[in-house]
Amino acid sequence: MIRLGKIAFSNCDFPYYALENRKIEAHDISITEAHPVGLAHLLFNGELDISPISSIMYAKRDDLLILPGLSITSNDFTKSVLICSNGTFSLSDFEGKTLCIPETTASSATLIRIIFRLYGINVNIKNCAGTDIGQMLTKGDAALLIGDSAISAIGKYRIIADLGNEWKKLTGKKMVYALWAVREDFAQQHPDKVRYVLDTLLRSKDYAYKNVNEVANYIGRRKKIDCGFMREYLHTLNYDFDEQSLESLELYFKYAKECGIAGDVKLRFFE
Repeated sequence: MIRLGKIAFSNCDFPYYALENRKIEAHDISITEAHPVGLAHLLFNGELDISPISSIMYAKRDDLLILPGLSITSNDFTKSVLICSNGTFSLSDFEGKTLCIPETTASSATLIRIIFRLYGINVNIKNCAGTDIGQMLTKGDAALLIGDSAISAIGKYRIIADLGNEWKKLTGKKMVYALWAVREDFAQQHPDKVRYVLDTLLRSKDYAYKNVNEVANYIGRRKKIDCGFMREYLHTLNYDFDEQSLESLELYFKYAKECGIAGDVKLRFFE
């Protein structure tokens, strides 16, 4: 049995839909759901063989290979990586304020540090357990929300910034939030199994692209999210990994290094 991770957010339901709902043929794959940081640690500890992980978590290790053709990427707005507050201030007013960040995110936590650095804004960052925005806003002026927590906050809290949009304005590039990675030792020992999982995920992703309304309606009903919103949301994301994604990821790692969050990162792919 191949142990495959899955991010426990609606955005990851999309490429897994056909696999989990038997729209394509697949076998001997066991799926474990968790938040992005949790999945990375399961992969690092040998408890998963292949998993999507926060992009910045790839930079923490030198024994991982990226699966080609897969990512969770936005080309502007994401609608699910948001800074929210009860106040009326904007991003440019953040000097000296406190931003609460949930410990379940890594890529977005790095991204906001990069964005503030590029804007020259000094912010107090406070790491918080859990994703309850109400609790976070008792400890800071604003909160970073990702995934379904961000979606549920839309219309209830003031959105100060969508990080995908801010990255696009600053760099003109896509933002790669998550990659699918495999431990190098597993890939060396079981290359056929890795190819099989990669092929299965690519087929599942292609099915979802061809049946967006079906997938959106399913996710919306399951997660109690408006199906119309879910259709729009899925159209804002991209699950491929193309040359533009590669360029953006390299720039992201460059800025992460300048922020002291990562060292030199070499992108290595499973062939």
